[in-house]
Amino acid sequence: MSPGKLIFAQSVEALFVRALGPYLSKEGRQRLKGVGLDLSERLRPAYSLEQWHAFLRVAVQDVFPTLPPNEAWLMLGARYLQGFRQTSVGRASLSLVTRLGPMRTLERVPFNVKAGNNFNEVRVEESTEGAATLWMKDVVADNPYFSAGFLAESLRVAGAGNVVVEPIAFDGTAATYRITWGRALTAPVGEQVPAPGL
Repeated sequence: MSPGKLIFAQSVEALFVRALGPYLSKEGRQRLKGVGLDLSERLRPAYSLEQWHAFLRVAVQDVFPTLPPNEAWLMLGARYLQGFRQTSVGRASLSLVTRLGPMRTLERVPFNVKAGNNFNEVRVEESTEGAATLWMKDVVADNPYFSAGFLAESLRVAGAGNVVVEPIAFDGTAATYRITWGRALTAPVGEQVPAPGL
C-alpha cells in the first residue's frame, strides 16, 4: 500500500522552525496547531502533502499579510531555502552549490527536491548561458510562486545576480518556469548573498 505524498520533517523544520520560527505570531502558531503542526512538540518524520498545503496557507497569511499574493508566496519560497541552509542536510548540500555556479546548481535541483518529499520530479528542459526552462511535477503549494521563490534563492546562493523565475505554465499541480539570471555576484564563498526578506 502506497504511503501517499509525504513531505519530510526536514522540509517542515527548514521553513517553520528555522526560517519562520521568530516571525510567526502567537495566533499563527495556534492556527498551525489547528491544522496539524504543533511547533511546541517534536516534529513527526513526515506530513501529508495536504497538511503541508494547510501549513503554507497559514504561514503566508501570518508572516506576509500585506504583500500581494504572488509576492508573498515568492517570499515564502525564498524563506524555505534560507531555512534549509540552516539544517544539517542543507548546510552540506548548499556548501557545494556555492562552488557549482547557477547552471550546475539547476541541474542538481531534481536531486535536492527529492530530499524533501517522496513524490516530486523536476526536469531542466532547456538551458543556455543565463537562461533555462524547468518543469516541476508538483509545486507543493497552492501557488507556483512558492517554488519560484526557492528556485530563485538557490540560484542566488550559487552566485547568480538579477534572478527572475517566472511560471509560464501551471495546471494547479505541475508548473513550467522560465528562469533567467545575470552575472555572478561577488559574495565570498560561503557568505549568504542578500535576498529579499522581512
